[in-house]
Amino acid sequence: MVLLTSVSEVAAQEDKTDESRFAIGADFKVKMTDRASHEDYAQGQLGPGLLWRFGKSKDGWGFHWGLNWYAVKVERPIGGVATELGELHVRPIMAGYGYTKNIRRYSITADVLGGYAFGSINLSEPAVSAYRSVLNVPGASASASNTFVLKPEIGVWYDMHKKFFVNVNAGYMIARPDISVQTVAGTDFRTARADQFILKVGVVYSIF
Repeated sequence: MVLLTSVSEVAAQEDKTDESRFAIGADFKVKMTDRASHEDYAQGQLGPGLLWRFGKSKDGWGFHWGLNWYAVKVERPIGGVATELGELHVRPIMAGYGYTKNIRRYSITADVLGGYAFGSINLSEPAVSAYRSVLNVPGASASASNTFVLKPEIGVWYDMHKKFFVNVNAGYMIARPDISVQTVAGTDFRTARADQFILKVGVVYSIF
């Protein structure tokens, strides 16, 4: 009985350690967008990012959250020529609900996140030059509105080892901020299509 009790305590401690484990690493993101000729649109981008994991999620329904801050290059036709308008920064704060299923070494989560995003943009030099030549104005400035966002996503964690974990995540971010360009000739107000399909593949290492 003493032996069985000791084994049970050790197992419980191991499970608790697994749940409280923190792992950090990096991922590689692929961002793709649909071009809309009647709107501003965001270009797809590639790049690395920071990735982390807090323990292992339990089976069942639960709340989820995310920041998912990102920046995209936005183009707009100026004088009939597609011109890089600038870099649009979208900083969403999101929360949502989803379901997790653990199957052996796999942990699969599907959820829907929604929230509010803060937007900002600075005009690029090519855009300022284009507005000067087309409208014959001394300069131009731009601003981006805040907007509501929505992101359905699905993610899979695979436990390669007690220390190494692989993650694959796919989601679609819906964000439509308004971008205004101000010149002495007036204000050009349009909605930017900052929707993105985001695919992330990464690996993390448990540091404790």
